[in-house]
Amino acid sequence: MRHFKKVVSYFTTAFILSFLLFGCKHIEKVAAPKKIKHLSRGRVIKLVNDKSLNYETLTVRKVNFTLDNEGKETSIRGSYKIRRDSVIQMYAQKLSIPVGKLEVSQDSFKLAYFIDQELFVGANTYLSKLLGLEVDYSVLEALLSNQLFSVRQDSRENDFRDYACEIEDRMYKISSIRSSKLKRINKNEVALERYRNKLDVEHIIKQDIYIDADSFVVKRMLFKDLNSDNGVRLEFSRYEKVTEQWFPGLMEIELLGQKKVKLAIELSKVSLNDEKNFGFSVSPKYKAKLIE
Repeated sequence: MRHFKKVVSYFTTAFILSFLLFGCKHIEKVAAPKKIKHLSRGRVIKLVNDKSLNYETLTVRKVNFTLDNEGKETSIRGSYKIRRDSVIQMYAQKLSIPVGKLEVSQDSFKLAYFIDQELFVGANTYLSKLLGLEVDYSVLEALLSNQLFSVRQDSRENDFRDYACEIEDRMYKISSIRSSKLKRINKNEVALERYRNKLDVEHIIKQDIYIDADSFVVKRMLFKDLNSDNGVRLEFSRYEKVTEQWFPGLMEIELLGQKKVKLAIELSKVSLNDEKNFGFSVSPKYKAKLIE
């Protein structure tokens, strides 16, 4: 009863203070939402790149993965490190039991599975087949280091050359296909086929990148296959500064389509340019298996 009276007293005091401070005749002024200035696609991309990590090596020493696969949840812990434009290495454990480690280079990968002492080796094209999306090394590195990337990976031209920029949900949205063009090709199968031939691709992927209008960090990415209902949603949040540069503390990945799969990645203990060891070795006892 004593605790109950104390809580009631706190609430009564708070009510009286609120009444005295604001009064029944006080009308609080609500600030109008800040007007977002229209900027060109190139200007927005430059501002995002200026805010993103500038590094030679990136180390994330604490990573928590939570996978929800059709309602079945699995969690593992680990870490990863990147030597820019060269190699990505990941380590994973379940509870306190080491599970394995992965190395991805520009054209191949190696996966050591500790429990069965197996070493899987293959080309990165296998990862694309497995995911059903064109995923090369540069895309994976950009995702893990929170860099802008385009579905149009072409070193001969600006990857964002044909992208459009508009304001949506009080964020800048950079899209690989303009809204007006999307409406036309969605209504006309001939126009869709003509556009596919122009890009010289089997599947047309629409990419939307949502960028915070104040901090110019990436908040969301959407990938939609126009030939099907499949897609991927990426959300980035809990941004913190790492040596005066922004990096997310949470990445959420969701597969859009018939299969319901969500992956939450919590990131902490991030550092730059302090990693020297990128060795990758396993015991000769491991059974090597080629993945094709």
